[in-house]
Amino acid sequence: MYFCSMNRKILFCLFLLITSYLFAQRNEIKLDRIHTLQVLVNGKWNHSPLLSLGSADYLNVSFDDLTHEYHRYRYKVELCNFDWKKNEQLFESDYLRGETSDQPIDKYEKSINTTVLYTHYSFIFPNNRIGITKSGNYRITIFDDDEQQDVACVYFSVVDDKAPISATVTTNTDIDKDQNHQQVKFNVNAGNLGLTNPDTELKTVVLQNNRWDNAVINPKPDFFTPSDIQWKYAKELIFKAANEYRKFELTNLHYGVMGIDKISWFAPYFHAELYQGKDRRNYIYDEDQDGAFYIRTQDYEDFDLQSDYVLVHFSLKHAPELDGDIYVNGALSNDSFLPAFKMTYNEQSQAYENTILLKQGYYNYLYLYLPKGAETGETETVEGDFYQTENKYTIMVYFRPEGGRYDQLVGVREFNFMPGK
Repeated sequence: MYFCSMNRKILFCLFLLITSYLFAQRNEIKLDRIHTLQVLVNGKWNHSPLLSLGSADYLNVSFDDLTHEYHRYRYKVELCNFDWKKNEQLFESDYLRGETSDQPIDKYEKSINTTVLYTHYSFIFPNNRIGITKSGNYRITIFDDDEQQDVACVYFSVVDDKAPISATVTTNTDIDKDQNHQQVKFNVNAGNLGLTNPDTELKTVVLQNNRWDNAVINPKPDFFTPSDIQWKYAKELIFKAANEYRKFELTNLHYGVMGIDKISWFAPYFHAELYQGKDRRNYIYDEDQDGAFYIRTQDYEDFDLQSDYVLVHFSLKHAPELDGDIYVNGALSNDSFLPAFKMTYNEQSQAYENTILLKQGYYNYLYLYLPKGAETGETETVEGDFYQTENKYTIMVYFRPEGGRYDQLVGVREFNFMPGK
């Protein structure tokens, strides 16, 4: 039950097995010894990866290498197009200030008194050596300079607010009223852009809880002029309402706290058994952080270096699915459907199970069902869809004028929809 004889190397490889399914918009871990890739905005753990052009906004990027061996990690910054492919029309000097070459990651510290050894690496961006001069989508690639291989990628966006966005959400949709869906409506004030052909010069993205698997790309507007564009009845903008995220708090290694049934030690790991999950057929309000996680421990003050790694056992009482799979989903999985986060049905326990190595902290997650051949996870199978669910929506507007060489991010509207509040 506790994988007492499981080989550590095999476990790590299974945990971080990467497939080609991974979308470019999501943060990526490319090496099995890299864990807990985090991107904090202005030191806030539950903020979306968005910076304002010309502001004091910054990213704090960090990760753990599960060894105490030093590796000379560096990073490079690249401008991407609307579709997150690298922009090939601009030089680095067109969108970066200061040093445009690869940058070293100078800050690294070894873990202190942990059962799993790791070295914590981190850096701030922008910094006094390098910064951003253009709005748009960006990718930071972290690589091992000695071994000449990429180990992780981080994705973020920079906005230059030129096109104000107003938005609302309604539970009275074209599908149902106050039942299972939420419909986004928004308006873009494009008067400052000088549009000549809004249909080709503007692109839009709408996200629910920073999920890219169900993102709506370029929904067709209902009305547009060079100065005003409206999406009022777009059926593409009807989202399944989902449910509040499940959560657990892995902050104490002596006894279970929120969401944890039991803590045990079987060398060489601590093990945490979560309370068994069940299908949710009713909505019950529970405050969550829309899929985010936060590293912390009750026992020590230095969360980054003194939080230990624990094997977390997930269990879901659910009938076997013949035409798809169930995944643990959230920021802990980079919102990706990777093999390491796929649940396996256990005939003996008649439940779906998985074991994931996680650093101590507070975690949000959902159980998403992915039909065979699909790329969008479904909530209704396990979590249910309820119009009362509080969801975070993000609207992003991109502009590339005729003859332009890159996609400017000219507007972002992010808000929490709280029905009845």
